[in-house]
Amino acid sequence: MASLIAIPESAVEHTNVWGLVWGITLGLAIAHWFAFRVSARMAGAGEVRSSDVELAGAQLVGAAGVAVVVTVGVLLLPDSVELEGAEFLLAALISLIGFAVARGAGASLFRAVVYSLAVLVCAVIIAALKNLLAGH
Repeated sequence: MASLIAIPESAVEHTNVWGLVWGITLGLAIAHWFAFRVSARMAGAGEVRSSDVELAGAQLVGAAGVAVVVTVGVLLLPDSVELEGAEFLLAALISLIGFAVARGAGASLFRAVVYSLAVLVCAVIIAALKNLLAGH
């Protein structure tokens, strides 16, 4: 989400949004996979356990799932709003996941909605701070 927000307005009309979404997804997935492998080896005395591999696989599947949802949304939207649509979809997914986590933990409907909104606000603040600190 932070990467999409960082795109200058002047570049929006020349941006292939679904390509950008997949490029960001693949780049982040590779970076996280590498960091995961290094940290798993360091924490596991040089070996990677099967549970570590399962966790990494789940993270990659989750990242691909998010990219697929955003890609479908972008393909269905007119070119003039596809970047904003991708940003909205990412924000909605963050909030929905927060809601699902809260409900899965036994929270009431009201508490789950409040939690999902808090998660969304935190995600937007983090994305904005990331862009501010990066000079975008």
